[in-house]
Amino acid sequence: MAATSNGSFAMLRARFSRRLTLVLLLALFARFVAAAQGPPASSPPLKSIRAYISDGWNKLSRSLTDCSTYADPKLDAAPELYLPFNSPEPEAVKALETRCGIHVANLPENASRIGQPGVSSLQPPGLLYLEHPYVVPGGRFNEMYGWDSYFILLGLIRDHRLDLAQSMVDNFLFEVEHYGAVLNANRTYYLTRSQPPFLTSMILALCAAQTAVGRKDPAWLLKAYKLAV
Repeated sequence: MAATSNGSFAMLRARFSRRLTLVLLLALFARFVAAAQGPPASSPPLKSIRAYISDGWNKLSRSLTDCSTYADPKLDAAPELYLPFNSPEPEAVKALETRCGIHVANLPENASRIGQPGVSSLQPPGLLYLEHPYVVPGGRFNEMYGWDSYFILLGLIRDHRLDLAQSMVDNFLFEVEHYGAVLNANRTYYLTRSQPPFLTSMILALCAAQTAVGRKDPAWLLKAYKLAV
């Protein structure tokens, strides 16, 4: 009789132990999921972080029609902006010489694309024209850099800044079309080298984000792939 009682008690204890273990595992899993999801969107720390990021996009954005983009303490002479070879001067650029004290010129034919013989002797150095605003990788830069921009674009997409993300992709397509490659950055001395091939990944990421919000543009996508591939 005592043996039967002891056996029943052992079975009950084993069942209780298994259930307790299951409850503890479920509790740990719930805590793990909550930690992975992060604090709720309404929490003050997250709001302040998101506000900081949003403000950062604005502070790190550059436009070649903005005088401040040409500030360069390394230069004593007037800043230089180069347009593609034989490209007409855009209306937005025409006022820069008077308004910002910038000298605007077209690239010479022998230095009009990456790797051409006149690139190494192109003087004075200057920024290469891009049509749209872009984000730089840090406050000391005024150029749009190549592979850095892929990771910048992922952040822009995550923060729902799709217009600015598309502007950057369009600038790279402009580089491919007019300067021959995705450059290290849009400076004349970077006509000597390209960057890792992230452009197709940028196009895919942007296209997926635009499709997710119902913004499809097959004509743009076709043009982008013709230039990028």
